[in-house]
Amino acid sequence: MDAEEEEGEETGGGGNKKMLAIVGAVALLLGAGAGYGGAIATSGGGEAEEVAEAIPDGEDAAPVAAKTTRQVHSLDRFTVNLRGTGGGRVLRLEVQVEVDEEDVDTVTEKSPALRDAVLTLASDYTYADLEGIDGKMRLRDELLARLNTSLEDTASVRRVYFTEFVVQ
Repeated sequence: MDAEEEEGEETGGGGNKKMLAIVGAVALLLGAGAGYGGAIATSGGGEAEEVAEAIPDGEDAAPVAAKTTRQVHSLDRFTVNLRGTGGGRVLRLEVQVEVDEEDVDTVTEKSPALRDAVLTLASDYTYADLEGIDGKMRLRDELLARLNTSLEDTASVRRVYFTEFVVQ
């Protein structure tokens, strides 16, 4: 072999070793990052607990908000004639609402106004409006807004549940 060929082999071999070392270092860093991320995700946010513990209990410390308890309140069953069907299509649904525990009495008192809101809104829908999941989700979202408007800031409905939904 020539001296040039031997020198080329040594340089080529060295380049492969450098590339292997770089790839190994990158793999090591990625593995360490993934391990750290996994540890944080499964630990339940240990860093946030440490920060909370570091805040003194003095007058300047912000009070911790108590977790509110929620209850589900039934608005009962509804039978509604759908718009534009000439009396041919009917929606039967049962609506339940999730409210904070302290708002249950207010929701019970205003139940007639809430039932009226459900009836007037649902009767403005057509059969085509309620087809598929998108139509039902739109009705649920609009119903949530309408119920909260009916409560006039005296209480708040957090979620609306359809426990029965039949279009005939």
